[in-house]
Amino acid sequence: MKTNRGNLVVIFFLVFIPFLQAEDFNYTLSVDNKQPFVKEAIVLKVDFSQTNHDIVLMFDFDILKSDSYDFKRFHASENDTHHNTKASYSYLLYPLKDGDLDVKFKLTKKVTTDASVAYSFSGDRDNVKGLVTTDTKINLPPLKLYVKKLPSKTMLVGDFKLAYNIKKKQALAYEPINMQVTIKGKGYQPKFEQFPLVGKDFKLFSDKPLSTMGIVDNAINSKTTYSLALSATKSFTLNEVSIKTFNPKTKTTYFLTIPKQDFEITQLEKKELVDKIDNPKEEQSYLKPFLYFVFVFLAGFISGYFFKFKKEKLTKKIKEDIKIKKYNCRTKKALHKMLLLNNDKKYERVIKECEKSLYIKKK
Repeated sequence: MKTNRGNLVVIFFLVFIPFLQAEDFNYTLSVDNKQPFVKEAIVLKVDFSQTNHDIVLMFDFDILKSDSYDFKRFHASENDTHHNTKASYSYLLYPLKDGDLDVKFKLTKKVTTDASVAYSFSGDRDNVKGLVTTDTKINLPPLKLYVKKLPSKTMLVGDFKLAYNIKKKQALAYEPINMQVTIKGKGYQPKFEQFPLVGKDFKLFSDKPLSTMGIVDNAINSKTTYSLALSATKSFTLNEVSIKTFNPKTKTTYFLTIPKQDFEITQLEKKELVDKIDNPKEEQSYLKPFLYFVFVFLAGFISGYFFKFKKEKLTKKIKEDIKIKKYNCRTKKALHKMLLLNNDKKYERVIKECEKSLYIKKK
């Protein structure tokens, strides 16, 4: 008999928290469950009604963000009769931690005049930002909840189904094996960063999960798809995947499973491998850089010596040529004339010295 009465309380239990803010407005907050499980959806509704009809009144309301709960607004209605404002907001609230929980709100009361409203919408302005209001922050008391623990090692909360598709179970070594897993249903949306596959002797590659969601009948309907790829060098076994899930509506635990899967991998000959990451050649990796360094050093040294030797040889040859020409010419003027007739750039410095000796002295 006690059990039946308890069930009736759960089904029909609705909490109302009325609040009166002076003579300007009042509001009512209601929730369908004050003792939910972790990640169980709570329907929270807030209604505002203006009581002072001498002013133009507006509301700015929302739930404050917190790491202790998640929420989504799925309904909002506000009338446009400024002297008799009515507003209603509906949320799905998901507690994320067990124990006592305070859900906090933010509310700003905005008061203005008919003249200010008319000015902000006059002509082509139609600019709500131009509306002048007197804003007052209202401190609303928090909603107090007691959140119940989930059964140990629960991974999902809600009513979900799992489907999977494996493209093939036979592949060549290193060949990707594509796999897709989809979880859909009502409840707190799955948020696995990587789908929990269990096994060894394979590499797992995954894309970012693709998720869609919508709110239907005061609950979130979601679909999350995980695109995966497996790669291995030898045959392996993918162990059974079992995701423990709790349905808070029926208070039952169930499992979303993928049975054990065996994969047959055919070995490749080393010469058939596209890359050498897993099959490097046996060689000293430091030898090539060392030999290259020695080659560059020797090339620089030899080229420097060669140019120095060539320059010295050329200078010596010019000096010898000048000695011969000077011997054949009895005067500096004759030498100067002979060098000019040769028209060779290598004698430019000697020509300038002759000109300096011959003509500058005469001045």
